[in-house]
Amino acid sequence: MEATEEEGKPVIRVTVPDPILGQRLELDADVLSLAAAVVPSAGTSDVAGLFKITLGQDGFFKEAHVKLRPVEFSADGVFLCGTAHYPKHIQETINQAYGAAGRALTLLSHDTVVASGSVCEVNEHDCISCGACITACSYDAIEFVDTPKGKKARVNPVLCKGDGVCNAKCPTNAIVLKHFTDEEIFSQIDAATEKTVHV
Repeated sequence: MEATEEEGKPVIRVTVPDPILGQRLELDADVLSLAAAVVPSAGTSDVAGLFKITLGQDGFFKEAHVKLRPVEFSADGVFLCGTAHYPKHIQETINQAYGAAGRALTLLSHDTVVASGSVCEVNEHDCISCGACITACSYDAIEFVDTPKGKKARVNPVLCKGDGVCNAKCPTNAIVLKHFTDEEIFSQIDAATEKTVHV
């Protein structure tokens, strides 16, 4: 960067590398505005751990989907806007805040929350309280509760997303994913492989 004159007019000449052309470009500017770098807050990783939300490579919060869910996280009920997402202009921040507020109001306007029917449930008789399902669940939907038979795992159906990871991890098959039990799967296999008899 250097101050120079172009056609008798003072300009600021900025030299920048262009990675595509593989050359250095000289740009003449009337005004050069320097901005300090924006970095994520020091507590961002702590918040991400509390709410089970992901961070991008640069340390800012990452949305669930860039186009389909731009103001939402993969964790339900947690929304995103502003420079917590990435450094952005004030108008973009305001627009994103409107979107996040609208999504929150969509949930709050209902009297009840409808959960998916495909959720896991625990057969407490078979549960051996090993905790494998709790460590496998990425939604914190399973916890130990005190029962007359001791501590047993229990699934919160509102938090459960029905991915079945806990089902596969359980060594005693105490957790069953509703509508996807072994009997149902075997019945589907039998129906698919059954020979059709023509009379």
